[in-house]
This record gives sequence, structure tokens and C-alpha cells, in this order.
Amino acid sequence: MASVAGEPVLIVSPRYADDVAAAVSAAGLVARIERRPERAAQRFLSEPGRIVIVDARGALAQGLVAARAVGDAVEARRGAMLVMLSKGDATATRSAHDAGATSVLVSPFGLDTFANALQLTARHAKRLADVAAGRLVSMDTTPPRHDDLTGLATGDQLQQWIEMLVGVPGLQQRVFLLALGVGRFAPVNAAYGRDVGDRLLQAVASRLTHVVDARQPGQPGAETRLLARLAAAEFGVGIAGPVKLPDAVRLAQALCDAFDRPFAVDDHVIHLSVRIGIAAADDNAGLGGGGPAMIRQASVALAAARSGDAGSIEVFRADPDGDPLTRMANLESDLHTAIDAGGVALLFQPQLELATGRIAGVEALVRWDHPELGLLSAETLLETAASAELAVRLGNHIRRRAMTVAAGWCGPLARLRLSLNVTAADLADPGFVTALDAAIEDSGLARSRLTLEVTEGALIDDMQGAVALLRDVRASGVRVALDDFGTGYSSLAWMARLPIDAVKLDRSFVLGLIGTARERLVVETVVNLSRQLGLIVTAEGIEDDQQLDAARAAGCDKVQGFHVAAPMSIDALTRFCADWKHAIPAA
Repeated sequence: MASVAGEPVLIVSPRYADDVAAAVSAAGLVARIERRPERAAQRFLSEPGRIVIVDARGALAQGLVAARAVGDAVEARRGAMLVMLSKGDATATRSAHDAGATSVLVSPFGLDTFANALQLTARHAKRLADVAAGRLVSMDTTPPRHDDLTGLATGDQLQQWIEMLVGVPGLQQRVFLLALGVGRFAPVNAAYGRDVGDRLLQAVASRLTHVVDARQPGQPGAETRLLARLAAAEFGVGIAGPVKLPDAVRLAQALCDAFDRPFAVDDHVIHLSVRIGIAAADDNAGLGGGGPAMIRQASVALAAARSGDAGSIEVFRADPDGDPLTRMANLESDLHTAIDAGGVALLFQPQLELATGRIAGVEALVRWDHPELGLLSAETLLETAASAELAVRLGNHIRRRAMTVAAGWCGPLARLRLSLNVTAADLADPGFVTALDAAIEDSGLARSRLTLEVTEGALIDDMQGAVALLRDVRASGVRVALDDFGTGYSSLAWMARLPIDAVKLDRSFVLGLIGTARERLVVETVVNLSRQLGLIVTAEGIEDDQQLDAARAAGCDKVQGFHVAAPMSIDALTRFCADWKHAIPAA
């Protein structure tokens, strides 16, 4: 072994490091010990030497994870790795090779056998060194892949990590997978630009790494963890070892707590949220699909968590009758197809003009008619679009379709105004106005019939930019309405400063009309000020005669809600307007 005699051997062994070091010294090599497997890869890359010994005897799960982590580093430096297994773990030989082992040694063995195995490992390292120096024909030594932006493991690496652990027969350890979905990233990325978005993801990765690296009290080094980036704003955390579900839930809660503090990027203070789905695998889990199945189950649990509040944690529960949420794991892919194939359904909710008793306009709403799950809510659709980074494309698609449909209306529908929603992602898109103008021209819809509805939340991220954009939109002949007034950052001064034509009072605000005297005064003040500014006021969420009468008494111009009509298809809208007792005459 003269070719590597001057190079130290890194020994990764939580239990028998001293014994292995003695054997290495007896073989004529210099031994360096690392007792903490999670630090082995970094140490191997930062110190001289191209040979690693991973001692997995009595600690199979930790050993295999360490071998996987060090294996990438060994491959990058064209080194070699010897993995040692206990006799009872001989069935894990293949898993050790899959993790990157050059050779595997199963106990019991003597010093001679150990020296021979170490010599074979050293010869492999020499061969790779010769290839690098051009002394041998080149071999495939492609360096490992990591996520370029965050430096975390990739989704493929996480899947291999899971496969390695759940594929070992008789492994008396448990494996948990936490799937993290970061909320609000898409609109922030759209509002501040990709550079800020990238640095924000790096900050998220750093904070998650700090939490994941922290050891649970009373269990120093007992469990191993791997943090990976799965998608744009989705991360995965694998846990293996003598852990139970409460341990996984505690880690999930710690990860959620990490999002209580805002992130600082440049001069921006950004608040994000997170939701987490958890899946488990052990000898009794019946996880026949291995890593892909576990990732799918964690995705199912995350889909369920997305329907809850920020910080929601859901654990995958197998349903023998077939849980319909399982089919939601592929929603993002399905949405791509739905947009292309017209699978996103348009519905229209009529708006009643109180002064004339006529249906004066409609708001275009969107639902996803999923081929398997049926009609999904707008919330599910928008959440999926944001997660899949399809929000801008979806918005453009919906507006173009709705305008094309409305331009072709005749009879009672011919004079209806069309209201379309605009999100923060839309306003932050540099091509928004161009896409809007093109859609209007292509559809043939008169600009005087179009209203864009924008929420306060969509404006708050970049008020100055949004005001300039909306001013251009109004100058082109399109009306602008401030939607959901009363739910966020409402200020009466906004109505005077913003370039808007109308205000839509949110249902929660409208309820003040039938509340206390003070609540009624607040709502009536907003209505009176709006009218004095020449703004059209629409009350949303009207559900009964009492609310309708209160809105009329307060001076609202229009009302919208189930008391007038529920959102409906184009055919249903045609029949509804034809039968309405105050139907608008045909153009």
C-alpha cells in the first residue's frame, strides 16, 4: 500500500472507532477518527486523504446514512470507501454498495482480513488517481448533484436515502418523511423579483438547516436526518433511527415555529408561512413502493395540511377504501394539463343594480373540474397554482377565456359588465399590461364593459408600482375596483389616493349594516365617502332580505351574493338573465 502510505484514513465510527484506528495503524496507515457521522463528509473534503472507513457495526441506520453522505464526497475526490457490517446485518451489503462503498467487510474478521480489505480499497483509490492523471483510460466519475441554489440535497437524493433505509430487511429502525410547503413565496417572488426570491429561499434553507441539525434532548447522535429541496418552495426532511411519531411531530412543530419570525432580504422584511405533511415507514408499514411511495404519502398529507391554517401539520393515514386525497398528490401536474386542455371551469355570479332592479354585471369566478376529484374550490386551485408557479399563467388564461366568452354574449347578456380578479402575482408580472391589452383586442370585448378587481393585499407589497399600473389600465378605458374592502389594511385615505372606479365591501364588513349602531355608522361612513368620491359601491355576500334592505338603505349601488344568485355556468346565466323580471333589453 505504498501508493497511499502518506495519506491518512478517515474512520467514521460512533462505537468502535478506537479499535478500528488500532487496526489501521497496524496496517501501516495513519488513522483519523470522526465519531459524528453527520460531520464526516465535510471533514473528508477539508482534510487530505482519499480513503474512508465507515463502521456500521451495531449502528446500521447511522452507518448507511453516513456512507451515503460520505459516498458523494468520496466520488467527488476520486477516493474509495470501506464499509463494515455486523454479521446480523449481512443482508445490507447491497445497500452499502448502493451508498457508495468500494468494498464491504462483514464481521467477524481478523486483522489479516481487515488489512486485505483495506488494501483493496486503497488500490481502488490509486486507480482513480491514475485515471485523473491520465495514466489510465477515463472512467465515469461524475461529481454528485446538489441543489445549486441552496446547497441542500435534491429530491432524488432524498428518495435514494429513503430507499436505502426502508429497503434493508429486518431493520429495526423507523423512517419518517416530512414534506414542507412554504406559503406566500410565489407572490413575494413575483413582487420583488427572482434575485430576492432566490436569496429568500437561501435564507429559508439556512433556517431549516439550523432546526434540522439540532439534536433532540436525551438522544445525542441517536437519529440521522437529511434535508432536501424538493421543488421551488417545497422541502423534505427525512428522519431515521429509534424515533417515534411524537418525535417527528415535535420536529415538524419546531420547523413551523421557525417561520414565526420574518425573513430579512436586502431591505425587505418578508413573512412566510409553512404547512407540513408527515409519512412513516417501518417493518410493519407495508410500504411496497419504497421511496416513491413514501414521498407520495407525505405529499398527500401536505395536500391535506394546505387546506388548513398556516402551521398546519397532517400525518398520512392509510384508508383501506381509498383516500381521495391520494389522488391530490399529483395536482400540480394535473393543473398543467387542465390549463392546456381547458379543464378549468368558468362560473359567473350576477350583480344586482339596486336603483333599476336589473342584473347589470357578473363577476367571473373559476373552479377546477378535476376528472377524478370533481369540482374543486377556487382556494384549492389558487394554492396549487402558486405551489406550481403557475399563478401568472393561470390568471392570463382565465381572463382571456372570460373576455372571449363575454364578447360573444347577445340578448339579455349583451350589456353585462364583466368583472375579473387580479392577484399580487399578476400585478408584479412585467408583462401584465401587455398580456391584458392583447387579450382585450383578441377577444373583441369593449373596454367599457370590463372591470378589474384587485384586493388590498395585492396592492400592499408594491403600492407605488401597483398605482402606476392601475393608472395605465384606467387610462385605456378599463375600470378598476378595490375588492374585499374591510378585510386587510383598509384605510379611508386609500379611496382618495388609488386610481379606482369602484369599491366592493367584503361580506364581513357588510354584516356591520345589521350589527350595532357603531358598526352601522362605520359602514355607512365608508359608503357615503365612496359616493362623494364618485365611486360605485357594491356590497358582497348578501344572503337574505335583511342584508339586502340594509345595503339599499346605506346607499350601496349594487349587491352580489347568494340571495341574488349563486355562481353559475354560461348556459345557466343565459337562462337566469332571460327569466329575470327586470332583464336588460338586448343590444
